[in-house]
Amino acid sequence: MAKMLQKIAFTFMTLIYKVDPHFIPNDGLFAADIKVPLDPATPRPAMNLPEYQRITASEVQMDLFRPDQDLKRVPDLLYPVFHPSEAKPPKSSTSTYKPVGMLCHLDRIYVRVLKSLFTNPDAYKYLKVGSCAVNQATDTHYYVLYALNGCDGQRQENQDSVIYSNTLRYEPEETTELVVRELPFSVGLECHYHKHHRSYQLGYYPEVFKETIFVGLTSGASITHVDERGDVLLPVRSYSIGEPMYFEVKAHSRDTAGRRVYLNKCYISASEDLTATPTYTVLDNYGCLVDGKQNAQSKFYPSTDESTVRFSVASVLFKDLISQPKDKRIMFVHCEMTLGPQTPTPSAKSCTYDLSTKRWTELLGDDSVCTCCDTSCPAPESSDTATMMISSNPWEIV
Repeated sequence: MAKMLQKIAFTFMTLIYKVDPHFIPNDGLFAADIKVPLDPATPRPAMNLPEYQRITASEVQMDLFRPDQDLKRVPDLLYPVFHPSEAKPPKSSTSTYKPVGMLCHLDRIYVRVLKSLFTNPDAYKYLKVGSCAVNQATDTHYYVLYALNGCDGQRQENQDSVIYSNTLRYEPEETTELVVRELPFSVGLECHYHKHHRSYQLGYYPEVFKETIFVGLTSGASITHVDERGDVLLPVRSYSIGEPMYFEVKAHSRDTAGRRVYLNKCYISASEDLTATPTYTVLDNYGCLVDGKQNAQSKFYPSTDESTVRFSVASVLFKDLISQPKDKRIMFVHCEMTLGPQTPTPSAKSCTYDLSTKRWTELLGDDSVCTCCDTSCPAPESSDTATMMISSNPWEIV
């Protein structure tokens, strides 16, 4: 089984990201009804895996290949990579002309407009793509041919593509007549050029924490986006303002026996830099989820083991990011984690504020340890308490 997993992992790391969105090989990546033998001594049938597979960069979840001390089954998210659905046949072309058409070449762009759209025989004088006028015509069409970066166009990028955009505008002269015989219009134009990536250029790089680890926690810790059931979500997420976000903090140290994970403080920032400002505090005072006083979606949830703590907060956006485009509205959550006693104390607790009762409640222990949340809770007395600053993956506010 280990060899099979190694083969799958090796095959994945030699894949090529997709260039043509309609290209999906259909050569049978898995045998159609593989019967797994019950006898362990009987060799399992070999999988017919590809040498490489074309997929978009945004579909590759590098987080699934984080180093781990234990062997795990191949995640379900990788199954479509090795066993894609059959390619849909391309739509049959028709002879009917579209009102506006365009061709995206390597270094130039053609835009074609039907003459029958216009009643004015001099319409070409008022037709432009960006700053470029019509430069060719036939009996049926007007044409604008221009360089890829010409005509005052815009260039943008995302994870998968380089995008060149412009606007086709028709702006006829104003008339002094009582009636109008034609109206101005505009049409957005975009050319998408797929990026080329190689998986061996995108290797997994371990995260380096800037804070000092005082003691213990030799294997580190993590904070992960999860859903309300605790299932891990994709590394890069997007949320609407006010939408609940769920996080799981987990200590990967082997020295957690007899101790439980707690959070001392958490704050939201627009930067992965722990010292950046501004920040919005959601948890403070050694385990008090203070954001719960503003929103009922902020609360702690029971976790499956003592090395894990789960909580949720409502998504927020800093005022100075409101006017920014969506890809600039990036947020992070940073938390200080600690290992504490099994029984919660005023210095190590997980307290949620109940807006309906106006009271603090402890997730696992006596609610009395939360009474200091409205004032000042004592710092841990033990000098060997382990603390660590951890940061989440980014998310977008849309």
